[in-house]
Amino acid sequence: MPKQPPLLVLQHTTSLSIGGIVRYRIALDPSNAHHVKSLLFRVRNTSPVYRNLTPGSGPWKVAVALARNPDKTPATPDLVPSLGCAQVSNLEAVVAAAHPQDGQGEGSFDVHENEWELEVMSEMVLHPNWIDVKIEILAQLREDSDYNAKESTTTAIESLPQLLYPGLISCQYKDTAAICGASYPKDEQGNDIEDRDLHLVVLTHGIHGSWLDMLYLREQIDAHNAHHGKTVTLLTDTNHAGTEEGIQMAGQRVAHDILQFTGYCDTEEGKRTLTLAKTNTSKRLPLSHIFATAKNVDTEDDNASSGASTNTNSHKHDGNTIHNQKNNTKSRNGSIVFPRRFSKISFLGHSLGGLINIYALGYIQEKTAGQFFAQIQPVHFLTIATPLLGVGFEHPWVLGYALGQGVIGQTGKDLSLKDRSGNHAKGTGASEALLPLPECELDTSPEPLLVAMARPGSVSNTALKMFKDRTSYANIDNDMAVRFQTSTMMGIPTFDMDQFFSPEGPSTQPKRNLYSSVVSSTLAFMFPVVPSKQKLLEALEAPSPIVVVSHVDAVLAPTTSGKVDESVVDTSTTPTTVTSATSLGSHHSSTSSKSTNNSCSAGSSSTTKSKSRQELAELVAQGYHTDMDWIKIGVFIANEAHVQIIVRRKWYNLDGWKCVQDVVERHDFS
Repeated sequence: MPKQPPLLVLQHTTSLSIGGIVRYRIALDPSNAHHVKSLLFRVRNTSPVYRNLTPGSGPWKVAVALARNPDKTPATPDLVPSLGCAQVSNLEAVVAAAHPQDGQGEGSFDVHENEWELEVMSEMVLHPNWIDVKIEILAQLREDSDYNAKESTTTAIESLPQLLYPGLISCQYKDTAAICGASYPKDEQGNDIEDRDLHLVVLTHGIHGSWLDMLYLREQIDAHNAHHGKTVTLLTDTNHAGTEEGIQMAGQRVAHDILQFTGYCDTEEGKRTLTLAKTNTSKRLPLSHIFATAKNVDTEDDNASSGASTNTNSHKHDGNTIHNQKNNTKSRNGSIVFPRRFSKISFLGHSLGGLINIYALGYIQEKTAGQFFAQIQPVHFLTIATPLLGVGFEHPWVLGYALGQGVIGQTGKDLSLKDRSGNHAKGTGASEALLPLPECELDTSPEPLLVAMARPGSVSNTALKMFKDRTSYANIDNDMAVRFQTSTMMGIPTFDMDQFFSPEGPSTQPKRNLYSSVVSSTLAFMFPVVPSKQKLLEALEAPSPIVVVSHVDAVLAPTTSGKVDESVVDTSTTPTTVTSATSLGSHHSSTSSKSTNNSCSAGSSSTTKSKSRQELAELVAQGYHTDMDWIKIGVFIANEAHVQIIVRRKWYNLDGWKCVQDVVERHDFS
């Protein structure tokens, strides 16, 4: 009998931009599964091939993952990490054989064994362009199959996958909006929970990132807290392709997102006191608008946003539209309730996202006159590999110099702790064009922005103190972007890096210099390594990367020499969740808050201009340790650690799984 040609059973054409992702849950119909030998999942990047020559506006690539029995832990997917323009991937999935039942009939199929999840995500990070992708699924019938193939006569909906043989397979499809968009927890009947005791968790990505970077973290938080029915995770989406415009601009966008999402902008007080300065804070459409169909995108926002094309064709989206959040701002008597159903809030930021969150805290604190955090309880504030002290003193001087010259825009100047006095002088032209008009007290100070945010008494510092706890996760090594002392704020002076890497210390891993880390990180980005299935299976059993836990009380922060004036060591207990830990002391200072404030406030524009980057970094550390406790957590990841620590890509960044697990188990987001 001649081999039957494969049947095209599903086809779909979509377009992915920054932060774009689609998922297809495919299941064989048990009654007809014995007719199928295998399924072929074909993903084609149909973007013009010449775009491969312009990676600076992309990169024009997508990543593909096909996982069998996707709810099994751990799954072992087939991976295609880098599919360029005009390239196609073909992943074949052999159908599992039937299991006989008591020798009767042809047996039965394990439904989950013949269920797959196909995930296609955009690797674009730089500009909001579109990658055109075509997905096809073909079924290879068995040679002895007598399946009567009848094509579907149902009219296909353009934005959804078209099932040509619905009797053979089923498909559950999720677009970017469904996967990344915020949603309220549901009750048993599938309705929104009506009480207001919800915990909002805001996740903010770093430079050259998108909400996809924080997706794995978000899904793990949701899964861990699902039984509580109180957690709402919000992936901020307004800074895609705009993270070089400065912490101020990015922080204002995030603040506006939060004020809108929580309903403050719908209150009478919000309408009176908060004017959304769109010309200053929204140079592009947020992702939630980009991924909406053209007919649902706010026309006024389109015309006002210069960073995204206003001529958004109807096919330039990747699925269904995003539905507006339920507006539950009115109480039973019709009066405005502030805020909308939230009683708690936590912030989690990766890399630059941690600094963006700190700015957003101050902006919200000032613009709401303290009402926001008075009515929504601040709970957890987390930074993960965040350059809290800027970039420069732990790196070669040339990097700090380049950032200060604007290599990555205003953000580079902020991170290099560059003085801002020129930005606020009249007639500066280019500087004024780069920065928006001052919107809060943080914007009027001529000193470096990171110093202004950390200074005791500033709106950001005041809001940060309100949180129940503050935690910084820091990569001990293999992070070329953010070094250990920068992300811990030099808060663990007794930690001996050389001892850690010695054979007698907690780890036997060899210490690598910065240049080695840069080379390995660059190669890992350009040529992603596909983890073996054995590594996938062993990932959940791997030892914890958490190797340092220290509780640091509010003190005058130590200098890089590791000395704290009049400090006493009080041993603290390491949490039981840590598998390998060095218990470090809590540092106290008899120096009063008043003297600390005087020390910090002495740094006027003239004095900060004369300080070195290291001295400015110490000034920032002092501000964040004045009347403020921190939990410092060191993480050792053997490979490129900056994106591994948050698992930027679920299947490729396995080394960070345990770190994310520590985040969700250590903190109560319910």
